[in-house]
Amino acid sequence: MEELIRFCQRYQGLLKEAALVLMGLLILLLLARILRQIKRLNRSLGDIIGNVQAYFDVILRDEEEEELVREPMQIHKMEETREDSRDKRELTAEQEKKKEEDEKLFNAVLQEYFS
Repeated sequence: MEELIRFCQRYQGLLKEAALVLMGLLILLLLARILRQIKRLNRSLGDIIGNVQAYFDVILRDEEEEELVREPMQIHKMEETREDSRDKRELTAEQEKKKEEDEKLFNAVLQEYFS
């Protein structure tokens, strides 16, 4: 034990430098391992992004095909909505007449009440 203490005292500066070099090597090994993991993750992420892009391409292609099929149907629906809007206009005219009658009645009741 005494010999170890003497050795440490005699070569103290050298041991500090050796410890620093050893810690540096450990840090370099850890950094290399981290870099390898980052590369692996980047490769996996690239694969995932490629799959997602392919999925979206398929979806967009399907939507384009459906729109080509829907166009004739939409023209028919537009004609139906035009006819429906005419019916709604007629209903709104009737509703306006009823609303005016209700307002007249309400005004008559207010005049009777406050006179």
